[in-house]
Amino acid sequence: MRLAFNLTTCEGDADFLADEQEKKRQLEGYDGLELQVIDDPAEGLVDPALVTGLHMSCVPCWYALWTGDGQALLDEFGTFEEAEAYYGGPLTRDTLLDKFRRDLHWADRFGAEYLVFHIAESRVIESFTEDYLRTDEEICEACADMLNILFEGKTDGPLLLLENLWQPGMNLKRPEITRDMLASVNYPNKGIMLDTGHLMNTDTSLRSQDEAVRYIHSVLDAHEAAGFDLCESARGIHLNASVSGEYAEKVKAAPPRLHGTYRERTGDMFWHVFQRDQHRPFTAPGVKELIARIAPDYLTTELISTGPDDRREKNSQQLAALK
Repeated sequence: MRLAFNLTTCEGDADFLADEQEKKRQLEGYDGLELQVIDDPAEGLVDPALVTGLHMSCVPCWYALWTGDGQALLDEFGTFEEAEAYYGGPLTRDTLLDKFRRDLHWADRFGAEYLVFHIAESRVIESFTEDYLRTDEEICEACADMLNILFEGKTDGPLLLLENLWQPGMNLKRPEITRDMLASVNYPNKGIMLDTGHLMNTDTSLRSQDEAVRYIHSVLDAHEAAGFDLCESARGIHLNASVSGEYAEKVKAAPPRLHGTYRERTGDMFWHVFQRDQHRPFTAPGVKELIARIAPDYLTTELISTGPDDRREKNSQQLAALK
């Protein structure tokens, strides 16, 4: 099992890589990094030997663009110009695909062993209300179409790991959806990236990490009972905890009235998502046994931190829970 921690190339986040002593300090106990390339990294900053995996771009709202639904785009963004600014180009499928083609370029450049792709969709207001317009089936079908275009003709390359979230898509609540989503991707080198915190977010009744451990086991049991071995397919794990159900229920009962530009509303959404999806160390007794049951090829501690010292402290906490 290869052990990594998450890192982005946002300004300041990866600066420690330029300091050999700090890099050694941060990587203590880890085999490498799962990198998400947001800003182009400075030449030579990221040693390809450190990049175990690459997290592909996260685009929360994309279904209307993919399906060419102009009215849905206007409903979400207000104007087509605002939508073009959000997606970074013309309102065509290629604008969305180009974001992911850029990720494939960086994965090739760094020699990443695996890629991570979100199977989910959520409009801004849905992040608060959790009253979704699209179904799991619709999102999974569109994701499969997208991935089959991106990987058309490819028979080998990095392991493609499909990640669960709690929104419509592959959220692991229905075993048949998990099975069909994985089967619908034609690229042969594939599997699932099971995000433990995202899975916790699918059950807002959870109030402790101990309850979360039992819940994740119950999801594994349900897939097994349905004839799909989720442990075998989960080639990777994003290890973190998010016991935010009480907060989610309060927001859903009284969602905010959103104002301002789409960029401002998106900012409100991201602030909320960070409360909903906490990415804290998963340290409950039983975590080690849970990981042993799944036995992934790749284990990534995916935590939110405020800087190098905070990152090292939280990553060390997570490592300690595995011993």
